[in-house]
Amino acid sequence: MTNTDNDPAEALPDTPPSDAVQIRCPRLGHQISFSYCRQENQGLPCFKTLDCWYTLFNVHAHLKERLTSEEFKKAFENETKPKVLSLFELIDQARKRQGKTD
Repeated sequence: MTNTDNDPAEALPDTPPSDAVQIRCPRLGHQISFSYCRQENQGLPCFKTLDCWYTLFNVHAHLKERLTSEEFKKAFENETKPKVLSLFELIDQARKRQGKTD
């Protein structure tokens, strides 16, 4: 990431807002604080944390500073399968268990 003079993230605070500040979680459908997002994924941040909090503080820099490079990569750079593909795989596995192979 290159540093530019017009980087809007530079104008944002570096620290997360208090737990009194909540946003609507697109995954859960209700209000949550950053502290929840920060540890939701088995102790790592939710994969949507960067998308959800970037307008309130410099979440990318905050997490880059606090996570190891391995943790950051695990939380944000993993390729996830589309839900439809995962469902097809689960259906296929169930059919194989039942001895059906159509």
